[in-house]
Amino acid sequence: MLNYRWMAPGLLLISLAAVGCGPTSQVDMGSVTGTVYVDGQPARAGLKLEFDPVTKGVRGSTAVTDESGQYEAVYSLSTNGVRVGACDVKLVPPEIAPSAPGKKRKLPFPEKYYEEIIQVDITPGSNTVDLEISKSKA
Repeated sequence: MLNYRWMAPGLLLISLAAVGCGPTSQVDMGSVTGTVYVDGQPARAGLKLEFDPVTKGVRGSTAVTDESGQYEAVYSLSTNGVRVGACDVKLVPPEIAPSAPGKKRKLPFPEKYYEEIIQVDITPGSNTVDLEISKSKA
């Protein structure tokens, strides 16, 4: 027997999810690949990047390096790429335990890379964005 009491809220949640997952075909995208280098060597696997559009309120893309430091940006579960236009590229801080109160957490790279490594202009088609970062604070 169906429990109709839960049907209306369930349908509402499905409707809201469908609105948030609308088609991305209306968004101009460019594919973005590249390699991250740390002090001249390919980055380790699992380094996370964010492509944050300069236009506020616009969804960004993410990428994760593989074992050779290479990545491909992803916009959503079903769409690779980055929105066309200017983007700030930055590292995503690793998920680490919070530090003691009053102390800064220890990040693997200088803090500036988590704010912005570079600003790039993404165009339709293929884009290659290679990144050079350093572990030193200089």
